[in-house]
Amino acid sequence: MGVLTVSTVETAGRLVVRLSGECDMSCSDELAAALSAAIGRSPRTEVDLGGLRFLDSSGIHVLVTAHRDARARQAIMYVTHAAGVVATVLELTGVAALLAPPPQASGDRS
Repeated sequence: MGVLTVSTVETAGRLVVRLSGECDMSCSDELAAALSAAIGRSPRTEVDLGGLRFLDSSGIHVLVTAHRDARARQAIMYVTHAAGVVATVLELTGVAALLAPPPQASGDRS
């Protein structure tokens, strides 16, 4: 059972949702709610995965669904700072490319 910590801060014209811990099926609803709220509040949402140690298929599903929801609202949602096993999972599934920061976000600093 994963323990996920979600925090949200507004910075430089975007909302940053920071995730830490582990994201599996037991906390995917919590993640979905946090991302939906963030996307509803801001046209630009960064999901900082730097503190995330584990991400399973349910977490990937939530990220992809949130990305689609953002696009439907003509907003942007992308992930940053994926490392270790989380980065590997995103790369192997092809989701890393889908959720990559837009070119103008490359200079963003949290």
